[in-house]
Amino acid sequence: MRLRNRVLAWGSAVLAIGAAVVLLRAPVEPPKPGPAPMPSPERVSRFAADDVVLPEAGAVPDTPRDVRVRAAPGRLLVSWAEAARATGYEVRWSGADQSPGTRLVATADTQLDGLVDGREYRIEVRAVDAFGQVSGPVLAKGNPGPGDTSWRDGLTGLVDDFPDDSSLRADTVGSLWHLSGYRGCVDLGARAVGEVGLPIDLGCGADEAVLRARAPMVLDESTPDGDLGRVAVVTDAAGPGGRLTLDLVPGPADRVGSVDGAGSLPLGTVRAVVDDTGARVGSRGEFVAAPGPRGAGALHLYEVRVTTTGVTLSQDGRVIASSPVVPSWRSAWLLVGVRGPEGRRARVHVASAGFTGVASPVPQVVETPVNLATRQVLDPSATAPSAGILRRPLATALSARLVVTMVVSPGMDVGASWIQLGTAILPARPVAPPPPEPGSVVTVIADVPQSLLGGNGSDSLSPLVVRAPGAGQGALVQESYLELVPGPIASVRTTTQPARTNRQRPTVDALPTATLTLGDSTGRPLTTPSIPAQGRLVITVALTGTAAQWDTGSLEGVQGFQLWVDGRMTASLPTSSHTGAPAGRYAIPVALTGRAVGEHTVEVRVIGTNGTRGSTLTQFTTT
Repeated sequence: MRLRNRVLAWGSAVLAIGAAVVLLRAPVEPPKPGPAPMPSPERVSRFAADDVVLPEAGAVPDTPRDVRVRAAPGRLLVSWAEAARATGYEVRWSGADQSPGTRLVATADTQLDGLVDGREYRIEVRAVDAFGQVSGPVLAKGNPGPGDTSWRDGLTGLVDDFPDDSSLRADTVGSLWHLSGYRGCVDLGARAVGEVGLPIDLGCGADEAVLRARAPMVLDESTPDGDLGRVAVVTDAAGPGGRLTLDLVPGPADRVGSVDGAGSLPLGTVRAVVDDTGARVGSRGEFVAAPGPRGAGALHLYEVRVTTTGVTLSQDGRVIASSPVVPSWRSAWLLVGVRGPEGRRARVHVASAGFTGVASPVPQVVETPVNLATRQVLDPSATAPSAGILRRPLATALSARLVVTMVVSPGMDVGASWIQLGTAILPARPVAPPPPEPGSVVTVIADVPQSLLGGNGSDSLSPLVVRAPGAGQGALVQESYLELVPGPIASVRTTTQPARTNRQRPTVDALPTATLTLGDSTGRPLTTPSIPAQGRLVITVALTGTAAQWDTGSLEGVQGFQLWVDGRMTASLPTSSHTGAPAGRYAIPVALTGRAVGEHTVEVRVIGTNGTRGSTLTQFTTT
């Protein structure tokens, strides 16, 4: 009986195990397919046709030296001395409780954003050459935080850190700045995490945005050290391919000079410029020292100092240009002009701006845009189009004036210009001494008569045009708006200032751009695209990463490129021994003997480490 019970118990256990096995073997729903895996980037292998000679990698670049780390709230600015044989640099950083970061740059200067104040960060910088070879690292440490803020001392006339867009809202009484820029090309960007100050998007690749302080800078009495006044601006506008212009104008002009440099400045204007060519102050200025590295997105402090002996321009406390000219005016208006690389959309930042002197009252005005009947400045005898403006903005204004910025044409008398508003003739006076040279930009203002204000009157005023004796085809209006002193009950106002856009800062690193140059057998550039069908042609491929950094402050390295002649691959060169190349110059001799007479096409195809591709073409003719 006891044995029989044991058998039954054993049988029950087997049945239970069997049931569990059956349950485990029950069919289950197959997993849903996930996203297809990303294909690996095409790898570039070394290849050369029989008539091609490929360049070889040389020695590994030197290790960078003299690394400097400058602290600011939430960021570190890292710079170093350029290394021999380097075409760019790899920067790595890490801190407690934060993921390590890495970036590839083409300049000896970069800014690390989104850091935590008070924490220590370890930074490594390595040089990279045209074949992706890297040097040993140089190490540095830094702690984000307030940093040196002594430059803010004495900015009693104005100091603005642009915490939001209220400083520029022209529909707000007492805004501090006027922003001038071609509509649709200049916008205020949506500030991303880690961005500071005022982001300005330049969407057309050739436009300039100009900030004008509404209150003037007033020079102080001479101090023991001879200082009369100082302007301070923190910005990244002078990065590679960009330009920063600081003007002190004896009048509230919205723009001065000209975009192409052909025009002149109002008499007495002090102009300081920093760009790829260096730094300069005025036409009689002199070069003092190289400005130093300025990477894309890296904020630097620029100061213009007016003294009893002249004017100096400095970058990060170091004088880089000067002029012996002492201005005769006692007050002037500050214009901050910013441009990005030519032909490329860019985002620049103005983090802070201010000046010394007694604080002047900010004009209690608002702006509203007006569209003229024509952009052409008309001669007094020319027929005006019938288009005009609605009178609604004038109905609740205590006073008003029209502000117009225009280009001077040959033979044009700016001092005798006037504005036709309906049947009213409004004399327009330049806000600063007008330059006589054609192509110069001048701002004029015209007071609107009291008869056109108030609730009584027609709903519209037509025409609205600008006239000047001798105005020709080159006389064009760049900007026009109404400046109003609002009454107690103001109407709904619009603004001349661009609103914040939803355009986000790009997050994907850009590929260096490629250019092709054709040269003779010695490598000298050809003076004509037509050459004899004999000997050798030297094709030089140049990879440039400086402008491409503007989007994110970093680059996607080039892992190689292919050279195609007449639709056939002639050469293929890898450039990523350890990391992708940030830039480089490669001279590739190609034999011409035996090639057919006629037109030929040369194409370079660039492939990045992440698979991004780019290409450029050129042509030559054999005879």
